[in-house]
Amino acid sequence: MRLATLAVLLALLVVVLPGALPAEAAPLVAVLFALQVLVALAIVGAALVRSLRADAERRALRDLGVALRAAHQERSEAVAAREELARTVSELRALNEQLRAELRSRDDAIASAVHELRTPLTSVQAYGQLMSRNLQAVQRQVTQLERLIGDLLQMQGPRALAAEEVDLAREGRDAVHRLELVTDADVELAIADDGPHVVRGDALRLGQVLDNLLRNAAKFSPPSERIDVTVRRDGAEVLVAVTDRGAGIPSQELTAIFERYYRGTGQRREVAGEGIGLAVCSEIVAAHGGRIWAMSPGPRKGSTFFIALPAFVALPGTEPAVTASGSAGTPDPAGETPPADATATR
Repeated sequence: MRLATLAVLLALLVVVLPGALPAEAAPLVAVLFALQVLVALAIVGAALVRSLRADAERRALRDLGVALRAAHQERSEAVAAREELARTVSELRALNEQLRAELRSRDDAIASAVHELRTPLTSVQAYGQLMSRNLQAVQRQVTQLERLIGDLLQMQGPRALAAEEVDLAREGRDAVHRLELVTDADVELAIADDGPHVVRGDALRLGQVLDNLLRNAAKFSPPSERIDVTVRRDGAEVLVAVTDRGAGIPSQELTAIFERYYRGTGQRREVAGEGIGLAVCSEIVAAHGGRIWAMSPGPRKGSTFFIALPAFVALPGTEPAVTASGSAGTPDPAGETPPADATATR
């Protein structure tokens, strides 16, 4: 702005002074003209510099914009790649968990089937020694063995249950007889009332439950101590109780013993076993809509295992039994009531 003002003043001087000055002042006019030219050149140069500077700034801004767009694109691609990787990792984790669950389920099924195979095989071995008197019982155990082998081969989904009328008093007598053939246990069976003690279910599976409970009672009891088995009606249910006078169960373990692979503590853990039998019993009883639970005064004071199943024939004046999910606790022979969640499904 200052250069432009100076140029205007010099131009006025060049125009006005030649007529007002003598001829001797001609050199001064020439000098002023030269200054005017120099100022004009300076103005043009300054404008050119500003123009070049503006062009450089525009190019820098354009390059910066291109760089920012490229950086934003790269960041967007990186975020998308990270999200895709996270989705892939999540899918792989879910697939891994599903595979683990399937393998765990298969292992549990194999362990259960192998454990269940032992009961009929032991009975078959004992019955083989008394074949002439126990041919029918041997045939029944062989049938159970064939069925368990079929379950092991299928290994898919829950095992189907037969639907037939089962007299738990008769099943109790048969289970006591089977135990006496393979052990020296002193077992006393008591039918506490006139019944009927008939339930709807699978005779082989329920016999398997009774065999497991009786063998556990014998396993955890001294040979000289008696095992009591009681069968009785309790309203709309048939109740079976197996009482031993052996190792007993701590109160904090009365629910855990029905979990798969749980072996207990103290003296119970010293006895050989896989910790599967009671879990299998729990699953079978639950499949029949019944309940199973245990009570014990404490370690070395014995224990009682209860099974409550809906009766097939109701007593006069009573309602038909409901399933385990809707039933309340059933009083035990001592008059105590188990927790409402003391069902086979735990």
